[in-house]
Amino acid sequence: MATFTYKPLTTELARAVQVPTNGPLVEVHLNDTSNLPKGDGSRTAAAPAHCVLNEHYKLFAERIRNLTVYEDDLWIVTAPKCGTTWTQEMIWLLDNALDYQRAAEINLIHRSIFIEFSALVPGFDQNTIALVEQMKRPRHIKSHLPMALLPQQLWTVRPRIVYCARNPKDMVTSFYHHYRHMHGYTGPKDTFLEAILHDLVMFQPQIPHTLDFWALRNEPNVLFLHFEEMKRNMAAVLQRASAFLGKSYSQEELQRLEQHLSFEVMKTNDSANNSILLKLMKSISATDDKKDSFQFMRKGMVGSHREELSGEYIEKLNAYIERHLRGSSFKFHE
Repeated sequence: MATFTYKPLTTELARAVQVPTNGPLVEVHLNDTSNLPKGDGSRTAAAPAHCVLNEHYKLFAERIRNLTVYEDDLWIVTAPKCGTTWTQEMIWLLDNALDYQRAAEINLIHRSIFIEFSALVPGFDQNTIALVEQMKRPRHIKSHLPMALLPQQLWTVRPRIVYCARNPKDMVTSFYHHYRHMHGYTGPKDTFLEAILHDLVMFQPQIPHTLDFWALRNEPNVLFLHFEEMKRNMAAVLQRASAFLGKSYSQEELQRLEQHLSFEVMKTNDSANNSILLKLMKSISATDDKKDSFQFMRKGMVGSHREELSGEYIEKLNAYIERHLRGSSFKFHE
């Protein structure tokens, strides 16, 4: 039996949100899910999250699935636009003795490698899976893949995994801008938003992705965070994350880290704000408009969807969220 099933997305709406940077999109499903972790049992009645990716991903899926995982790895897993970069920088510094000098000298995209990036962007001239394989241990690795598509050894070797969730309404708002400026999407905003509701955009659906990891939140090797708690009480998050990593820092050290991780500082920190990734994606997608002032770290707000989404669409999105959460005790933070 084949490891994965690929379902081409060919409807008019699906084609409308596909971009040359990524190429044609497909739904990717893991066929045999029997070896996936069950966690607290809350997801046993549901199929694990599938994922919308591109045709090119097929060339890399097995290599990612069969990647050698080490016990001292640290994986940052999130859906897109859910505090990934913020979490990467926080966890890397906590795990590396708050070495700000090294963090400034080595860009975050090299300190915490986005494993599936080269699979998603055919125009990229490096193999990010090979880069992960060649990393000096202990490795920090970033992924947006759902549980079912991640390396199978994650569930037997059990390295540290940090997951960050974000309210879908703010994720969608941020992802639209990301898709325009990073992927080169030029279609109407309403078309993109409608495609989200039908799970036709890259890396969707977000909610089952989150629920799969919520079921693992009590595992000793998993730290489950919310973007909103990082915004509202970063001090408490830093204490939890330090304890998870087995690190101990003084109040003054954590206060300095909290300041370093503030949106205002991160936005101007070129070693950690993904400005280098933005430049790369613009060159690949041929959208390098000199007048475009978009920054990868755009607003970093909680509730920004209220300024950008119509009341009618928010109602539709609320219904979509409620449908996906039916039967679960999980609630996204507002």
